[in-house]
Amino acid sequence: MESYSRIQMQSLSHETENSRTNVFRVVNKKHKVRDLLQECGGVAVVTVFFLVLWGIVYLTTQQLVIGKPTGEFNAFRARKHLENITSVGPRPLGSPENCVLTVNFLLEQIEHIKAYSAFGPHSVTVDVQKPTGFMGYQYYDRISNIAVRLEPKDGAKHFMLANCHFDSVPNSPGASDDAVGCAVMLEVLHSLANLSTPLKHGVVFVFNGAEEDGLMGSHGFITQHPWAKQVRAFINLEAAGVGGKEMMFQAGPDNPWLVQAYVQAAKHPFASVLAQEIFQSGMIPSSTDFAIYTSYGHIPGIDLAFMKNGFLYHTKYDTPDRILTDSIQRAGDNVLAILKHVTMSEELGDMSKSPLGKMVFFDLLGIWMVAYSARVGTIMNYVIAVATLLYLFIKCCFTRNMDAHLDSKETILGDAETSSPSADLPQPACIDQGDCGVSETTQFGAESSADAETVVDTNQSNPDPKSLWNRQVIKRIKASCCYMIKLVLAMILLIISWMISLLTVYGTAQMVMLKGQSMFWYSNLYAGIFLYGSAATGMMVLIHTVAKNNYCSVCRRPACRSACWSACQPVRQRLVRQELGELYFDVSLLLWCFALIYLTAKEVSSAYIPMLMVAFPLVTKLLLTREFRLRGLSLKYMVLYLLGLSPPYVYIMYLISQLFEVFIPIQGRSNTGSSPEVFVAYLISLSAIFLSSFLLHFIYLSRSTKWLLAGLGTVFTVFLLLVSCGVFFPYTADASGPRPKRLFMQHFTNTIHGLDGQVESKESGLEIYSVDYTGMQHITPHIPKINDTRRESDKINLYLPAAEVFPKSPLEFQLLSKEVTQRGTVSMNFKVKGPSRMSLNIETYNGAVLSRMSMANEPTWFYNPTWFQALYYHGLDSPVWNFSFEIQPLRKENLSGPNKMVSVAITSNYYFGEDQKTKQLEDMLERLPEWAFVSYWVSTYQMFQY
Repeated sequence: MESYSRIQMQSLSHETENSRTNVFRVVNKKHKVRDLLQECGGVAVVTVFFLVLWGIVYLTTQQLVIGKPTGEFNAFRARKHLENITSVGPRPLGSPENCVLTVNFLLEQIEHIKAYSAFGPHSVTVDVQKPTGFMGYQYYDRISNIAVRLEPKDGAKHFMLANCHFDSVPNSPGASDDAVGCAVMLEVLHSLANLSTPLKHGVVFVFNGAEEDGLMGSHGFITQHPWAKQVRAFINLEAAGVGGKEMMFQAGPDNPWLVQAYVQAAKHPFASVLAQEIFQSGMIPSSTDFAIYTSYGHIPGIDLAFMKNGFLYHTKYDTPDRILTDSIQRAGDNVLAILKHVTMSEELGDMSKSPLGKMVFFDLLGIWMVAYSARVGTIMNYVIAVATLLYLFIKCCFTRNMDAHLDSKETILGDAETSSPSADLPQPACIDQGDCGVSETTQFGAESSADAETVVDTNQSNPDPKSLWNRQVIKRIKASCCYMIKLVLAMILLIISWMISLLTVYGTAQMVMLKGQSMFWYSNLYAGIFLYGSAATGMMVLIHTVAKNNYCSVCRRPACRSACWSACQPVRQRLVRQELGELYFDVSLLLWCFALIYLTAKEVSSAYIPMLMVAFPLVTKLLLTREFRLRGLSLKYMVLYLLGLSPPYVYIMYLISQLFEVFIPIQGRSNTGSSPEVFVAYLISLSAIFLSSFLLHFIYLSRSTKWLLAGLGTVFTVFLLLVSCGVFFPYTADASGPRPKRLFMQHFTNTIHGLDGQVESKESGLEIYSVDYTGMQHITPHIPKINDTRRESDKINLYLPAAEVFPKSPLEFQLLSKEVTQRGTVSMNFKVKGPSRMSLNIETYNGAVLSRMSMANEPTWFYNPTWFQALYYHGLDSPVWNFSFEIQPLRKENLSGPNKMVSVAITSNYYFGEDQKTKQLEDMLERLPEWAFVSYWVSTYQMFQY
């Protein structure tokens, strides 16, 4: 009988446990709580997400013109102007191509426009300016500017300035920089001159002939031309690439109405305040006429520049055929619309009507334009930041401690086991809020976590209400503290994962450099993205996978005593993963919020970027909270979540594509001494870090990441081997997409004259300068008999002995007078005649100092009394260069003594004409590989001692 009873009790107990096990199955089935994310499915969804966004970015960047042209601007006629300007070849300052051929062509076209519009409502006045002046350490003499004044026939008091430059660097046709700007301005002038309705204000078009050499053309106009006094604002056309879209990368300063004019008028917007802040920070080694007009003219303006294909900027590949007609069309449409808008506005005549201040502006995929004042941006940023912090605070206050909550479940289950087997089982439900807001299966009959606690507490006999309230408060405080601790620890882990990823990428870059494969990404960007991107992403995934597994193993309970708790274990593991997923979403949100607050406090206009990365994920999360609680990581949740992230992510990818478009080509023409390998590796890695911000929590919601890690590791290994073996060469001469290596080469002769005027020493040779970080690594195999002993510490340049150079137009240097003044100084006057580019170096010795300096009879300031340098540029018809200075010797007896007091050195550079080349220089050019672009010239250096 006793044995029968024992068997009966065991049978009843077994049935009870089976029934409780089925309870959890019913819960999952009834509420469709999804299992953890399948690895392959998750990777596929995220991959499709990025591919779709990248496709959108690619299509928008390729779309140059939006809609159909109105016909106001004729791009085909502008293209003919472009081809005519570039047909003469390079147009360096002082050359006949610059001062005669191009000037004559522009004047001819302007006269045609003037005659064609003679009976219209506007008058056209032309003036050829030949300014002479001094700017800093640069002296220019009779350079060529063409100014065109367009105004209503009854006159105008206020003018908008449109500026471009027709000169080019030596050895480059300069189609994009800046012949296309001149072509656009000619056609814009034609369109405005033939309007049927007169403009309210006038326009001054300046075609300046000396931008490449120190921005002297714009300086000569704004400081010396009488029309400059009536100019109130300007628009400048420039280039940092060849073709593509022209970007408004500078505006102002502190004149919002100009940005608003661009927003309202530009038909094909492409602008970024981020580009403005990067350019003005000095990260891009360049400057434009914008700086001259704002600094010397004190007028606000807009700076436009073509950005695409910077690999060809200032090279022989900058030809008209690489500039699409649509690029000309969009630039012309925008410039014409802006000029029409501004010249009809009230602000140009009275800027006091427009408030001052910074503007936040950016385009959305080149389709729409967004602009608002920095003050509005500050308020909006802080509101979003406060909303984010409030969301996290509420979540912290109302969160639950998962361990305590699940322990309460275990207590209930244990009590249920000791209850009567015939007792009715409560109906299961799904909790609305668990620890850190994650989805949890609650206690029997409870509809929320608070109700679950009530179930526990109602099992107690007549609890004291005050005691019950105190316990609830304590539990809330403990849960909140637990959440904050987990949030801080997760933040630390996330930052550590970033640092380790960057260190890994840094080590990889160093390995590539040791293998001698630096800059492999210059012509193979995808290889750099695969190598450094897989390293950064793989390291982040690995660190978070280890953290997830360790956390889950700590939370895992020992073997349960009942089948009912064993059935709860899978649910518990899902809840732990969901808690971690929510936690790392909150961490990413908080870090972006910190970045938003910091940049806003620093008055950085680009703070709108973290604002987008905070606002959209926050709204998306709030809208999908119920979906996540009810169904967990369902396919519907993933799709809706990624759709919510699409706006900021597609914009971030849009910005990243622009950063690569700008900074990768710059590495080929800016040898600062620091490694571009590390810079590009970090640029790729930071892009991966930013894009992974709100996707990292998928790692914690997935079953496994082993195949993802294996794939990333394989990609990294394969590309590291390919790069190390030299498969990816940095340069190419492929006509469809050349990536040339830039070199400077000069054939020089240095001559030193003694105190008696006789030649003391003379040296001649060829010097080859590398412009990028790889130096002469890829050049030396093509040049025999290299002698680098002249510069043992300089590994980026080469020196080869060569014959003396004999220019057909040699330097003429003459000391006109030397006399002792009544002040006890030595006054010396000189006359120099030579090529269009010369430099002067004066150095004193034996305690003597400079007391006065004069260039062209104008007193010149100098900051170092023992050393002076000046650059001299002149036009084709300039007279001789006169300069003088006075020296104060240390002692009076030195005035007539044999000791050297001063040396005067003149460097003459021949950048065009028959003196630009020598036989040895031509022979060397032929030896160089096809993928090398060489800017070459002949120079002489003569030092005279007195």
